[in-house]
Amino acid sequence: MSFIQEKLINLTIGVSKEYRLIQFSDVHAVTCRCFESAEAIEKAIKHENLWMKQRLDFAERFNENYDSRFLLSSLDCLDRLINYCNKKRPDLVLLTGDIIDYYSEANLDLLHRSVMKLTSPYLFSRGNHESPSDKFKEMCHGKGDFNYFDFGEFLVVSIDNAERTISQLQVDALRKMLALKKPMIFMMHVPIVNEYNEEEFKKLDAYYSIRASGCDETTKEFINLLCSSSEVRAIFCGHTHGAIYSLVAPGKPQYCCSSGLIGNVNMIIVR
Repeated sequence: MSFIQEKLINLTIGVSKEYRLIQFSDVHAVTCRCFESAEAIEKAIKHENLWMKQRLDFAERFNENYDSRFLLSSLDCLDRLINYCNKKRPDLVLLTGDIIDYYSEANLDLLHRSVMKLTSPYLFSRGNHESPSDKFKEMCHGKGDFNYFDFGEFLVVSIDNAERTISQLQVDALRKMLALKKPMIFMMHVPIVNEYNEEEFKKLDAYYSIRASGCDETTKEFINLLCSSSEVRAIFCGHTHGAIYSLVAPGKPQYCCSSGLIGNVNMIIVR
């Protein structure tokens, strides 16, 4: 057993060749600088210790394996995930949020420096811990709310749903994207729960999802579009800190990636 726990996902969408995508999520990395205030250093240590415990709690809740030899610091976890991506050389890296645990100048600098090490292109979907949103626009190539990577014969679309709501601008952007009539893979931080996958999310409270039955009308419109459109082939999320596979509509899978703190990654083969 090693630190990296690779989950292979085969996704057939009818493209002319094979593409490889790698997803990782929820590393909650923290750092500080030696010259920062005692309060900043104390906060970093507190958050690091919190996630060192919580990653084991989540692993137990989801019955996920981990090797106690690889209970690494959050910085080491992030570094190994970046190195793994560079070794595998995917066509795209999907970063589905909470890569850092909270905004600070040191943590944001860590995020930038880590992503700059990637040798593959990437898309970043902001997590709820990565707030305020304006601090992360550069990570999203200036398009934080709705961003995408165009492979020509299909699209990977990144949505910011970190606040568990969707704006009218995002709905409008989705409608325009659907009009292209291309296969699409979506990525976002918070997963969707509707009548098709309620059972799979019973172990988690409402904080860990956007529930179609209890959201505002604009968010509900977005969910309905996403789940009913034939162009949307799959959704990749984070936030749950445990791997959850479900369907949001017949034949339309949603994959929640487990925690990067125990080395979980999704290796997605698109055919």
